Amino acid sequence: MRRAGKAILVLAAATCALAASLPATGAQNSRTLLDFGDSLAIGTGLFLAGVLPGWTVRESHSVSRHAYEGPTGLRAFGSGLPRVVLISLGTNDDPGTVLRFSGYVRDAVRIAGPHRCVIWSTIVRPPYNGVSYDGYNTVLRRAARAYPNLRLLDWEGLARAHPQWFGSDGVHPSADGYRARAAAVAQVVKRCPS
Repeated sequence: MRRAGKAILVLAAATCALAASLPATGAQNSRTLLDFGDSLAIGTGLFLAGVLPGWTVRESHSVSRHAYEGPTGLRAFGSGLPRVVLISLGTNDDPGTVLRFSGYVRDAVRIAGPHRCVIWSTIVRPPYNGVSYDGYNTVLRRAARAYPNLRLLDWEGLARAHPQWFGSDGVHPSADGYRARAAAVAQVVKRCPS
């Protein structure tokens, strides 16, 4: 009887030690976010930890990252891709290539898979070669209707309401703008299923 009791205690201790050594899962992993994108992601990332207390924020940024780099970059994370993926891509691309952009959005959402929440920011930028970014934003709105796990950050709407945030390039906001952008991200994150 005593031996059986000791064996149970040893087994219980070993189980606890093993559980402590395993990577976090479930609720802990559900509070992870990947901030993935271009220079706008960099600026937004400065404020994300402050608006998402208790979250682990991972970053993958490149100042001039293009939309075509999105699917490959997300695929590189494999099963380690966080549950929530915030994407800021499209601003550095030619707005005349709407069909190509649509394919990159579709591929990124499919790579993330149906159990992850993907948040993609609408694009704010003056026209490039006389072409506006309305086509890209239309692609994003259609994709959000087509894919249940895709949410939009309405950066276009926020920017229109607050033109004072932007300097001469019409792309990069002030610190106040980035802070508001991060706060808007946090609101969208809260609408992601847990």
